[in-house]
Amino acid sequence: MIPWTKKYLPKNIPEIIGQKVQIQKIKTNLAPKRPIILYGPIGTGKTSIVYALAKERNLEVLEINASDVRNKGAINKIVGSSIQQQSLFHKGKIILIDDVDALSGTKDRGCIQELTKLLPKSKFPMILTCIDPYHKKLKTIRRKTTLIELDPISLTDTKDHLTNLAQKENIKFNEQDIISIAEKAKGDLRVAINDLQTNIIDNNLNLNIPSERDSRESILYCLSMIFKSKNINKTNNIFNKAGEDLDTCILWLDENLPKEYSSEELKKAYNYLSRADVFKGRIRRWQYWRYLVYINTLITSGIAISKEKKQRPVTTYKQTTRILKLWQAKMRNAKRTSISDKLAKLTHTSVKRAVQDTFPYLKQLLTQEDICKELNLSEDEVAWLQR
Repeated sequence: MIPWTKKYLPKNIPEIIGQKVQIQKIKTNLAPKRPIILYGPIGTGKTSIVYALAKERNLEVLEINASDVRNKGAINKIVGSSIQQQSLFHKGKIILIDDVDALSGTKDRGCIQELTKLLPKSKFPMILTCIDPYHKKLKTIRRKTTLIELDPISLTDTKDHLTNLAQKENIKFNEQDIISIAEKAKGDLRVAINDLQTNIIDNNLNLNIPSERDSRESILYCLSMIFKSKNINKTNNIFNKAGEDLDTCILWLDENLPKEYSSEELKKAYNYLSRADVFKGRIRRWQYWRYLVYINTLITSGIAISKEKKQRPVTTYKQTTRILKLWQAKMRNAKRTSISDKLAKLTHTSVKRAVQDTFPYLKQLLTQEDICKELNLSEDEVAWLQR
């Protein structure tokens, strides 16, 4: 089944929901000399507008995701060549750099500076998208671009669009349920469409599905649904029924995936799992909690559709052993950590430096009683070192 967010992707400007004033600004400012930064919350149509506008003007779109360009050399190679080369069919083009605020951390050193240098050299219109253009790391880029803010989709527009989709799909619905989905989405149209589709049972919209929230299904049942079924309506967000936190669910998946999938299936499934982990990292760094929607979809429906066949042999799922192994490793290293902490205080260094530089030579010095006394080592610690 095709996700409705893809099935009903806007094909032209009139199909874009809201943003009429912003679209006019984009049309007015779209020129090679000064790139545009489209910014605003997730699900407001930033990427969709670019593709719809390109189709209207018979232009190609060259999309570059900033998450995939992680260093100065890659920026120069990919973006640098794109801003000068003619399109494949000698048409005009729009260069779209998506999620430019994803450039962060030590691995991206030099990316922003290099991109800033390249922007004025483009022979083609460029549009960059991000959520917050006022982050200090984007300061230099901001000076060389025109900023256009997209507003969250209004409640009325969201409700009308969901109603229209439900009617196109011949879904029976209660207007109050449509309003509830629209309110919960808080301006994110993609979230609203996903919520609408995942709550359809037998061509009926039902937000009061028994056991959806109140009765929590076991995690074993959730795993079975993901691994045995390819129905995204049944698998999407199914971990909401498990009563477990997201990290625990991912650990369960990681432990049991190799038991169910193999070869290309396993490769596809781990690709979805790794992409979910990327979104987790972005949540930690930027506190964009709406990314949870995409994580839940990737680790449920994404993994479910990775398989070739629905029905598979019965498998006994096991709880992840990673936490146990981490605990065991911690216990094994507890004495070393305790001794290194004493070394660090005595030598006025960090614990890390004590582990690397001093600890390896400590065994050779244990014959000197004054060393043991000075470090205040317990009998257990001395015995552990002498093993």
